[in-house]
Amino acid sequence: MKNRMSSSAGLTLVEIMVVLVILGVVMATVGSKIFGAGDKAKSQLTKLKLEQLKSDIEQYQLRYNSLPSNLDDLSRCTENTGPGCLPISNQDSIVDAWAQPFIYSVSGRAYEIRSLGADGRDGGEAANYDISIKGP
Repeated sequence: MKNRMSSSAGLTLVEIMVVLVILGVVMATVGSKIFGAGDKAKSQLTKLKLEQLKSDIEQYQLRYNSLPSNLDDLSRCTENTGPGCLPISNQDSIVDAWAQPFIYSVSGRAYEIRSLGADGRDGGEAANYDISIKGP
């Protein structure tokens, strides 16, 4: 009777491996959904920050009758704004959701603000896609 109980107790190596494979597949599926949602949220946040920067630049242009020479001009006093100015934005607003500074370029009376996405390089797809906004 003792031999019979000991041989049927516990799991076999095959059963343990099957359970581990199932757990791995479930974790991979759930993990990809979770990490994909984070990148999508960062892309949306970056788009919102770009819209806010566009508004800040327009406000700067109304106050000082010129475009800022760089995005730092929005958050500090310069020769153009004079001493004792009131900054329009803060340093946190001039970086994208991946903590990379936005790229700002001026051409005449037009400007463009760009984020290079999660990878910080030109081009890309999904989270690495470059996001830009032009004004006016």
